[in-house]
Amino acid sequence: MGWTVLCVSKISAAQVTRKMILERAGYKVIAIANPEEAVRIFTASAVDAVVLGDSIQADQRNDLARTFKRLSPSVPILALSQTSGSQVPAGIVDEQLESLGDPQLLLEALKRVLVRGGDRSASSRTTPAPESDGAANNAAASNAPASEGTATADRPTGANKSKKSAV
Repeated sequence: MGWTVLCVSKISAAQVTRKMILERAGYKVIAIANPEEAVRIFTASAVDAVVLGDSIQADQRNDLARTFKRLSPSVPILALSQTSGSQVPAGIVDEQLESLGDPQLLLEALKRVLVRGGDRSASSRTTPAPESDGAANNAAASNAPASEGTATADRPTGANKSKKSAV
């Protein structure tokens, strides 16, 4: 069983690609387009991390991140942005990544925040997802878990780094 990640973003090619990349890396993924539904899933599921896509309006994305942190401060939140100008204010998310096409950066960021958080009672897994060899397309499909019924959320770590990322 892998870490569960909740991905909140409007349904798009990027959201579908992100889900496939994360599943191939061994994560369970819940992809949600509706922010209100994301909060319901977050509270009802054992979520290990949250990825907020930049297709969610900035104010709504900030409010959503604050809500997740209030509900479960230990769940890490990663925010994706297309440009550095659309960054989430410091202290709201654990990491911020620029969406520039390198899926490996997203995988590395998730691994960092999940390992930093250590063991959590809400976690669906006690060890981190397997490392990628750097090429998401080369990940073995047989390692991909089912994508239904699990989600991930964010947890605060105090690290608000901006990195370039893919999806």
